[in-house]
Amino acid sequence: MTNYYLGIDTSCYTTSIAILDQEGNLSQDYRKLLTVKPGGRGLAQSEMVFQHTRNLPGLLEQAVAELPASYQFAGIGVSTQPRPSADSYMPAFLVGHNYARVLGTALKTPVHPISHQENHIYAGLWSSAGPLADDFLALHLSGGTTEIVLVRNSHMKPQLTILGESRD
Repeated sequence: MTNYYLGIDTSCYTTSIAILDQEGNLSQDYRKLLTVKPGGRGLAQSEMVFQHTRNLPGLLEQAVAELPASYQFAGIGVSTQPRPSADSYMPAFLVGHNYARVLGTALKTPVHPISHQENHIYAGLWSSAGPLADDFLALHLSGGTTEIVLVRNSHMKPQLTILGESRD
């Protein structure tokens, strides 16, 4: 049986599923942009929730169809909120979080909640084969978010401090 790790993100404009193999190599990466009506300026949270709810099953079906017949998920990572703070909340992230919780329960697989901001930073570390240092500065660009973030203890659970941000 081959172990894989599932990642789920349901942000403001994209439903995403990624699967890593046990060595940390990207095996599957499926994304679906949420549909904004022509001339529209974004989506209400209720519309995001609706579209993510419709998108997730199909994306997961596509992703697992390409895995070997004998696979199992050793862990599920999921974005559960915009930032790692108690007052950070968006309903769009509930869809992915609840989907991960149901999968985790059904498959007896641990679920690892993470913020969207941390997810971006980890993706940058993964794609650059980093980090080169325990502490570093990260430029976080996501939707309407622009931040300079001090990342401490990047090898474990990082502590993030926003040093500067835009007001958009």
